[in-house]
Amino acid sequence: MFSAMIDQGGTICLADGYKAEDLKRLRKRHAFYCPVCRCELDLKIGSVKLPHFAHKPDAACPVPHEPESPYHLKGKRLLYEWLGRQGLRPVLEPYLQEIRQRPDLLLEHGTRQVAVEFQCANLNAAAYRKRTEGFLRLGIEPVWILGGNRIKRLTGDLFQLSRFHWQFIQKSDKPPKLLFFCPEQKAFIILEHLIPFQTNKTSASLRFLPLAEASWRNVTERESRSPLQLKGWKKNILSFRMSAVRFLSKETKQIAALFYENHQLPLPFFPSEAFLPVPSGYIFAHPVYVWQGYLFLFITKHDTFRLQSALHYMDWLIKGKRLKLRWSGRQTAADAVGEYICFLHKKGFLVRKEEFYYSAGSFVPEPRLEALLKRDEHYFSE
Repeated sequence: MFSAMIDQGGTICLADGYKAEDLKRLRKRHAFYCPVCRCELDLKIGSVKLPHFAHKPDAACPVPHEPESPYHLKGKRLLYEWLGRQGLRPVLEPYLQEIRQRPDLLLEHGTRQVAVEFQCANLNAAAYRKRTEGFLRLGIEPVWILGGNRIKRLTGDLFQLSRFHWQFIQKSDKPPKLLFFCPEQKAFIILEHLIPFQTNKTSASLRFLPLAEASWRNVTERESRSPLQLKGWKKNILSFRMSAVRFLSKETKQIAALFYENHQLPLPFFPSEAFLPVPSGYIFAHPVYVWQGYLFLFITKHDTFRLQSALHYMDWLIKGKRLKLRWSGRQTAADAVGEYICFLHKKGFLVRKEEFYYSAGSFVPEPRLEALLKRDEHYFSE
Protein backbone atom coordinates (compact mmCIF):
# COMPACT_ATOMS: atom_id res chain seq x y z
CA MET A 1 0.00 0.00 0.00
CA PHE A 2 1.00 3.62 -0.54
CA SER A 3 -0.41 5.41 2.50
CA ALA A 4 0.52 5.20 6.18
CA MET A 5 0.54 7.16 9.43
CA ILE A 6 3.82 8.68 10.50
CA ASP A 7 5.06 8.69 14.09
CA GLN A 8 5.00 12.47 14.34
CA GLY A 9 1.33 12.59 13.39
CA GLY A 10 -0.41 12.95 10.05
CA THR A 11 -0.14 10.68 7.05
CA ILE A 12 2.24 10.10 4.18
CA CYS A 13 1.24 9.03 0.66
CA LEU A 14 4.04 7.55 -1.43
CA ALA A 15 2.06 8.10 -4.64
CA ASP A 16 2.59 11.83 -4.24
CA GLY A 17 6.06 11.54 -5.76
CA TYR A 18 8.89 11.00 -3.29
CA LYS A 19 12.44 10.36 -4.47
CA ALA A 20 14.11 7.17 -3.26
CA GLU A 21 16.85 9.10 -1.45
CA ASP A 22 14.27 11.13 0.49
CA LEU A 23 12.37 7.99 1.46
CA LYS A 24 15.53 6.31 2.72
CA ARG A 25 16.18 9.31 4.99
CA LEU A 26 12.59 9.21 6.23
CA ARG A 27 12.88 5.50 6.95
CA LYS A 28 15.91 6.10 9.18
CA ARG A 29 14.25 8.86 11.17
CA HIS A 30 10.63 7.77 11.48
CA ALA A 31 8.35 4.83 12.09
CA PHE A 32 5.23 4.22 10.00
CA TYR A 33 1.92 2.69 11.09
CA CYS A 34 -1.14 1.16 9.47
CA PRO A 35 -4.10 3.57 9.80
CA VAL A 36 -6.39 0.58 10.37
CA CYS A 37 -4.69 -1.71 12.91
CA ARG A 38 -1.99 0.74 14.12
CA CYS A 39 0.68 -1.94 13.63
CA GLU A 40 4.11 -0.79 12.52
CA LEU A 41 4.76 -1.05 8.79
CA ASP A 42 7.87 -1.67 6.75
CA LEU A 43 8.74 0.95 4.12
CA LYS A 44 10.05 -1.04 1.18
CA ILE A 45 12.24 0.72 -1.38
CA GLY A 46 13.48 -1.55 -4.15
CA SER A 47 14.26 -1.68 -7.84
CA VAL A 48 11.40 -3.98 -8.93
CA LYS A 49 8.35 -2.64 -7.09
CA LEU A 50 7.46 0.98 -6.53
CA PRO A 51 8.13 2.18 -2.97
CA HIS A 52 5.32 0.94 -0.74
CA PHE A 53 4.37 0.01 2.80
CA ALA A 54 3.87 -3.57 3.94
CA HIS A 55 2.66 -5.19 7.14
CA LYS A 56 5.13 -7.22 9.13
CA PRO A 57 4.62 -11.00 8.86
CA ASP A 58 2.92 -11.35 12.26
CA ALA A 59 0.57 -8.35 11.88
CA ALA A 60 -3.13 -8.92 12.61
CA CYS A 61 -5.05 -6.38 10.55
CA PRO A 62 -8.86 -6.57 10.09
CA VAL A 63 -8.43 -5.59 6.43
CA PRO A 64 -6.85 -8.28 4.21
CA HIS A 65 -3.31 -7.30 3.25
CA GLU A 66 -1.94 -9.74 0.71
CA PRO A 67 1.32 -8.67 -0.97
CA GLU A 68 0.68 -6.35 -3.92
CA SER A 69 2.34 -7.10 -7.23
CA PRO A 70 4.45 -4.45 -9.02
CA TYR A 71 1.75 -4.47 -11.72
CA HIS A 72 -0.98 -3.61 -9.22
CA LEU A 73 1.05 -0.94 -7.44
CA LYS A 74 1.97 0.77 -10.70
CA GLY A 75 -1.61 0.67 -11.97
CA LYS A 76 -3.03 2.06 -8.74
CA ARG A 77 -0.56 4.94 -8.77
CA LEU A 78 -1.26 5.78 -12.43
CA LEU A 79 -5.01 5.78 -11.78
CA TYR A 80 -4.53 8.01 -8.74
CA GLU A 81 -2.52 10.52 -10.76
CA TRP A 82 -4.94 10.36 -13.71
CA LEU A 83 -7.97 11.06 -11.51
CA GLY A 84 -6.12 13.91 -9.80
CA ARG A 85 -5.35 15.59 -13.13
CA GLN A 86 -9.10 15.69 -13.81
CA GLY A 87 -9.79 17.53 -10.58
CA LEU A 88 -11.60 14.62 -8.96
CA ARG A 89 -9.39 14.79 -5.82
CA PRO A 90 -9.07 11.01 -5.24
CA VAL A 91 -8.16 9.67 -1.81
CA LEU A 92 -5.77 6.74 -1.89
CA GLU A 93 -6.57 3.68 0.21
CA PRO A 94 -8.95 5.32 2.73
CA TYR A 95 -10.17 3.14 5.59
CA LEU A 96 -13.96 2.88 5.81
CA GLN A 97 -14.34 1.79 9.42
CA GLU A 98 -18.04 0.97 9.30
CA ILE A 99 -17.49 -1.80 6.75
CA ARG A 100 -13.80 -2.49 7.48
CA GLN A 101 -12.75 -2.01 3.88
CA ARG A 102 -10.07 0.00 2.09
CA PRO A 103 -10.89 0.69 -1.55
CA ASP A 104 -7.91 1.45 -3.76
CA LEU A 105 -9.32 4.90 -4.45
CA LEU A 106 -12.26 6.96 -3.23
CA LEU A 107 -13.54 10.07 -5.01
CA GLU A 108 -16.53 12.33 -5.25
CA HIS A 109 -18.23 12.64 -8.62
CA GLY A 110 -21.14 15.01 -8.72
CA THR A 111 -23.36 14.23 -5.76
CA ARG A 112 -22.11 10.70 -5.16
CA GLN A 113 -19.06 8.96 -3.77
CA VAL A 114 -17.30 6.37 -5.93
CA ALA A 115 -14.96 3.61 -4.80
CA VAL A 116 -12.50 2.49 -7.49
CA GLU A 117 -11.09 -1.02 -7.13
CA PHE A 118 -8.22 -2.06 -9.40
CA GLN A 119 -8.47 -5.85 -9.37
CA CYS A 120 -5.53 -7.80 -10.76
CA ALA A 121 -5.56 -10.95 -8.61
CA ASN A 122 -8.19 -13.69 -8.39
CA LEU A 123 -11.27 -12.79 -6.38
CA ASN A 124 -13.96 -15.31 -5.54
CA ALA A 125 -17.67 -14.54 -5.79
CA ALA A 126 -18.21 -14.37 -2.02
CA ALA A 127 -15.43 -11.80 -1.53
CA TYR A 128 -16.66 -9.76 -4.49
CA ARG A 129 -20.23 -9.65 -3.14
CA LYS A 130 -19.05 -8.76 0.36
CA ARG A 131 -16.95 -5.85 -0.84
CA THR A 132 -19.55 -4.57 -3.30
CA GLU A 133 -22.41 -4.81 -0.80
CA GLY A 134 -20.28 -3.05 1.81
CA PHE A 135 -19.81 -0.02 -0.47
CA LEU A 136 -23.48 0.05 -1.43
CA ARG A 137 -24.51 -0.04 2.23
CA LEU A 138 -22.69 3.27 2.68
CA GLY A 139 -24.21 4.74 -0.47
CA ILE A 140 -20.91 4.45 -2.34
CA GLU A 141 -20.93 3.36 -5.99
CA PRO A 142 -18.26 0.72 -6.70
CA VAL A 143 -16.39 0.83 -10.01
CA TRP A 144 -14.30 -2.27 -10.66
CA ILE A 145 -11.38 -1.92 -13.07
CA LEU A 146 -9.70 -5.21 -13.94
CA GLY A 147 -6.01 -5.52 -14.60
CA GLY A 148 -5.09 -5.80 -18.27
CA ASN A 149 -3.27 -8.98 -17.29
CA ARG A 150 -6.71 -10.61 -16.88
CA ILE A 151 -7.48 -10.43 -20.63
CA LYS A 152 -7.03 -13.63 -22.60
CA ARG A 153 -7.61 -13.11 -26.30
CA LEU A 154 -8.17 -16.28 -28.34
CA THR A 155 -8.66 -14.75 -31.80
CA GLY A 156 -9.48 -11.31 -33.16
CA ASP A 157 -12.78 -10.83 -31.33
CA LEU A 158 -13.01 -14.03 -29.29
CA PHE A 159 -12.00 -13.89 -25.63
CA GLN A 160 -11.78 -16.42 -22.84
CA LEU A 161 -13.97 -15.15 -20.03
CA SER A 162 -14.42 -17.10 -16.80
CA ARG A 163 -16.74 -16.71 -13.80
CA PHE A 164 -14.16 -14.27 -12.46
CA HIS A 165 -14.88 -11.87 -15.32
CA TRP A 166 -18.66 -12.28 -15.44
CA GLN A 167 -19.15 -11.35 -11.79
CA PHE A 168 -18.02 -7.79 -12.56
CA ILE A 169 -20.78 -7.17 -15.09
CA GLN A 170 -23.29 -4.71 -13.62
CA LYS A 171 -27.02 -5.33 -14.01
CA SER A 172 -27.41 -1.85 -15.49
CA ASP A 173 -24.74 -2.46 -18.13
CA LYS A 174 -26.77 -2.95 -21.31
CA PRO A 175 -25.11 -4.00 -23.47
CA PRO A 176 -22.67 -5.54 -20.96
CA LYS A 177 -19.06 -4.43 -20.86
CA LEU A 178 -15.84 -5.02 -18.95
CA LEU A 179 -13.31 -2.33 -18.08
CA PHE A 180 -9.59 -3.14 -17.89
CA PHE A 181 -6.50 -1.03 -17.29
CA CYS A 182 -2.94 -1.93 -18.29
CA PRO A 183 -0.24 0.09 -16.46
CA GLU A 184 2.42 -1.19 -18.87
CA GLN A 185 0.62 0.21 -21.92
CA LYS A 186 -0.88 3.07 -19.90
CA ALA A 187 -4.24 2.45 -21.46
CA PHE A 188 -7.77 1.33 -20.73
CA ILE A 189 -9.13 -1.66 -22.63
CA ILE A 190 -12.92 -1.87 -22.84
CA LEU A 191 -14.67 -5.06 -23.94
CA GLU A 192 -18.15 -4.31 -25.26
CA HIS A 193 -20.97 -6.33 -26.86
CA LEU A 194 -20.18 -9.42 -24.81
CA ILE A 195 -21.99 -12.30 -26.48
CA PRO A 196 -21.05 -15.80 -25.28
CA PHE A 197 -20.47 -18.33 -28.03
CA GLN A 198 -19.46 -21.26 -25.86
CA THR A 199 -19.14 -21.60 -22.09
CA ASN A 200 -15.69 -20.00 -21.87
CA LYS A 201 -15.53 -18.31 -25.27
CA THR A 202 -17.14 -14.92 -25.68
CA SER A 203 -17.32 -12.67 -28.70
CA ALA A 204 -16.62 -9.01 -27.90
CA SER A 205 -15.63 -5.69 -29.47
CA LEU A 206 -12.39 -4.31 -28.03
CA ARG A 207 -11.82 -0.58 -27.59
CA PHE A 208 -8.34 0.70 -26.72
CA LEU A 209 -8.22 4.03 -24.92
CA PRO A 210 -4.82 5.55 -24.01
CA LEU A 211 -4.70 7.00 -20.51
CA ALA A 212 -3.61 10.39 -21.88
CA GLU A 213 -6.78 10.59 -23.97
CA ALA A 214 -9.19 9.14 -21.43
CA SER A 215 -11.62 10.97 -19.18
CA TRP A 216 -13.59 9.61 -16.25
CA ARG A 217 -16.78 10.13 -18.24
CA ASN A 218 -15.82 8.17 -21.37
CA VAL A 219 -14.34 5.35 -19.30
CA THR A 220 -17.42 4.83 -17.12
CA GLU A 221 -20.24 5.68 -19.54
CA ARG A 222 -22.86 2.97 -19.97
CA GLU A 223 -23.32 3.25 -23.72
CA SER A 224 -21.11 1.32 -26.12
CA ARG A 225 -19.01 3.25 -28.61
CA SER A 226 -17.92 0.35 -30.79
CA PRO A 227 -20.20 -1.51 -33.23
CA LEU A 228 -21.11 -5.19 -33.02
CA GLN A 229 -18.85 -7.10 -35.41
CA LEU A 230 -20.80 -9.82 -37.25
CA LYS A 231 -17.78 -10.77 -39.36
CA GLY A 232 -16.00 -12.25 -36.37
CA TRP A 233 -19.14 -14.00 -35.18
CA LYS A 234 -19.44 -15.71 -38.57
CA LYS A 235 -15.84 -16.92 -38.28
CA ASN A 236 -16.62 -18.44 -34.89
CA ILE A 237 -19.49 -20.43 -36.39
CA LEU A 238 -17.31 -21.61 -39.30
CA SER A 239 -14.63 -22.78 -36.88
CA PHE A 240 -17.25 -24.58 -34.81
CA ARG A 241 -18.67 -26.36 -37.85
CA MET A 242 -15.24 -27.42 -39.10
CA SER A 243 -13.73 -28.56 -35.77
CA ALA A 244 -14.54 -31.54 -33.61
CA VAL A 245 -15.84 -30.62 -30.15
CA ARG A 246 -13.66 -32.48 -27.67
CA PHE A 247 -15.80 -32.02 -24.57
CA LEU A 248 -19.58 -31.86 -24.43
CA SER A 249 -21.36 -30.63 -21.33
CA LYS A 250 -24.49 -32.39 -20.08
CA GLU A 251 -26.64 -29.57 -21.47
CA THR A 252 -24.96 -29.76 -24.89
CA LYS A 253 -25.45 -33.53 -25.02
CA GLN A 254 -29.14 -33.09 -24.20
CA ILE A 255 -29.84 -30.55 -26.94
CA ALA A 256 -27.71 -32.50 -29.45
CA ALA A 257 -29.77 -35.62 -28.72
CA LEU A 258 -33.05 -33.71 -29.22
CA PHE A 259 -31.89 -32.28 -32.54
CA TYR A 260 -30.81 -35.67 -33.79
CA GLU A 261 -34.08 -37.22 -32.65
CA ASN A 262 -36.19 -34.53 -34.34
CA HIS A 263 -34.13 -33.61 -37.41
CA GLN A 264 -31.26 -36.14 -37.67
CA LEU A 265 -28.74 -33.30 -37.44
CA PRO A 266 -25.42 -33.67 -35.61
CA LEU A 267 -24.14 -30.78 -33.50
CA PRO A 268 -21.85 -29.14 -36.14
CA PHE A 269 -24.83 -29.03 -38.52
CA PHE A 270 -27.21 -27.17 -36.23
CA PRO A 271 -29.12 -24.54 -38.26
CA SER A 272 -27.93 -20.96 -38.50
CA GLU A 273 -30.97 -20.00 -36.40
CA ALA A 274 -29.29 -21.57 -33.35
CA PHE A 275 -26.32 -19.14 -33.49
CA LEU A 276 -27.87 -15.68 -33.38
CA PRO A 277 -25.74 -12.95 -31.71
CA VAL A 278 -28.44 -11.36 -29.56
CA PRO A 279 -27.26 -8.69 -27.06
CA SER A 280 -28.89 -10.23 -23.96
CA GLY A 281 -27.74 -13.79 -24.66
CA TYR A 282 -25.13 -13.43 -21.92
CA ILE A 283 -27.84 -14.10 -19.31
CA PHE A 284 -27.65 -17.83 -20.15
CA ALA A 285 -24.70 -19.75 -18.69
CA HIS A 286 -24.57 -22.01 -21.76
CA PRO A 287 -23.24 -22.02 -25.31
CA VAL A 288 -25.42 -20.00 -27.67
CA TYR A 289 -26.59 -23.10 -29.55
CA VAL A 290 -27.94 -24.71 -26.36
CA TRP A 291 -30.50 -22.12 -25.26
CA GLN A 292 -31.31 -21.08 -28.83
CA GLY A 293 -31.55 -24.74 -29.84
CA TYR A 294 -34.43 -25.21 -27.40
CA LEU A 295 -36.17 -22.10 -28.71
CA PHE A 296 -35.71 -23.21 -32.30
CA LEU A 297 -37.25 -26.63 -31.58
CA PHE A 298 -40.17 -24.90 -29.82
CA ILE A 299 -40.79 -22.64 -32.82
CA THR A 300 -40.63 -25.41 -35.43
CA LYS A 301 -43.01 -27.61 -33.44
CA HIS A 302 -45.79 -24.99 -33.38
CA ASP A 303 -47.81 -23.75 -36.33
CA THR A 304 -48.26 -20.40 -34.54
CA PHE A 305 -47.13 -19.09 -31.17
CA ARG A 306 -47.10 -15.96 -29.07
CA LEU A 307 -44.04 -14.39 -27.51
CA GLN A 308 -45.52 -15.08 -24.08
CA SER A 309 -45.75 -18.80 -24.91
CA ALA A 310 -42.05 -18.90 -25.81
CA LEU A 311 -41.22 -17.11 -22.54
CA HIS A 312 -43.27 -19.60 -20.52
CA TYR A 313 -41.46 -22.47 -22.26
CA MET A 314 -38.03 -21.06 -21.42
CA ASP A 315 -39.10 -20.42 -17.81
CA TRP A 316 -40.21 -24.05 -17.63
CA LEU A 317 -36.77 -25.19 -18.86
CA ILE A 318 -35.06 -22.96 -16.29
CA LYS A 319 -37.24 -24.19 -13.40
CA GLY A 320 -36.60 -27.76 -14.53
CA LYS A 321 -32.85 -27.06 -14.52
CA ARG A 322 -32.47 -27.82 -18.22
CA LEU A 323 -31.19 -24.26 -18.60
CA LYS A 324 -29.32 -22.10 -16.13
CA LEU A 325 -29.19 -18.32 -15.88
CA ARG A 326 -25.82 -16.73 -15.27
CA TRP A 327 -27.20 -14.73 -12.35
CA SER A 328 -30.01 -16.53 -10.62
CA GLY A 329 -32.69 -14.13 -9.48
CA ARG A 330 -31.09 -11.07 -11.05
CA GLN A 331 -32.72 -11.16 -14.43
CA THR A 332 -35.13 -13.16 -16.50
CA ALA A 333 -34.62 -14.61 -19.92
CA ALA A 334 -37.29 -12.29 -21.35
CA ASP A 335 -34.91 -9.86 -23.07
CA ALA A 336 -32.86 -12.62 -24.71
CA VAL A 337 -35.96 -14.51 -25.93
CA GLY A 338 -37.55 -11.33 -27.28
CA GLU A 339 -34.36 -10.35 -29.13
CA TYR A 340 -34.04 -13.85 -30.59
CA ILE A 341 -37.58 -13.83 -32.00
CA CYS A 342 -37.18 -10.26 -33.33
CA PHE A 343 -33.96 -11.30 -35.10
CA LEU A 344 -35.75 -14.20 -36.82
CA HIS A 345 -38.62 -11.90 -37.77
CA LYS A 346 -36.23 -9.33 -39.22
CA LYS A 347 -34.44 -11.98 -41.30
CA GLY A 348 -37.72 -13.33 -42.68
CA PHE A 349 -37.69 -16.69 -40.90
CA LEU A 350 -40.75 -15.70 -38.87
CA VAL A 351 -43.87 -13.84 -39.95
CA ARG A 352 -45.89 -11.82 -37.47
CA LYS A 353 -49.64 -11.30 -37.57
CA GLU A 354 -50.93 -9.23 -34.69
CA GLU A 355 -49.63 -10.98 -31.55
CA PHE A 356 -48.89 -14.31 -33.26
CA TYR A 357 -45.77 -15.55 -35.02
CA TYR A 358 -45.45 -18.38 -37.52
CA SER A 359 -42.67 -19.77 -39.72
CA ALA A 360 -42.40 -18.32 -43.23
CA GLY A 361 -41.95 -21.88 -44.54
CA SER A 362 -41.33 -25.41 -43.38
CA PHE A 363 -37.92 -26.05 -41.87
CA VAL A 364 -35.88 -28.44 -43.99
CA PRO A 365 -32.76 -29.85 -42.27
CA GLU A 366 -29.61 -29.12 -44.25
CA PRO A 367 -27.00 -31.90 -44.04
CA ARG A 368 -24.62 -30.27 -46.56
CA LEU A 369 -21.91 -27.99 -45.20
CA GLU A 370 -21.76 -25.80 -48.30
CA ALA A 371 -25.47 -24.95 -48.09
CA LEU A 372 -25.20 -24.31 -44.34
CA LEU A 373 -22.37 -21.84 -44.87
CA LYS A 374 -24.46 -19.95 -47.43
CA ARG A 375 -27.26 -19.71 -44.89
CA ASP A 376 -24.78 -18.45 -42.28
CA GLU A 377 -23.74 -15.78 -44.79
CA HIS A 378 -27.37 -14.68 -45.11
CA TYR A 379 -27.80 -14.32 -41.37
CA PHE A 380 -24.45 -12.86 -40.37
CA SER A 381 -23.41 -10.48 -43.14
CA GLU A 382 -22.73 -6.92 -41.97
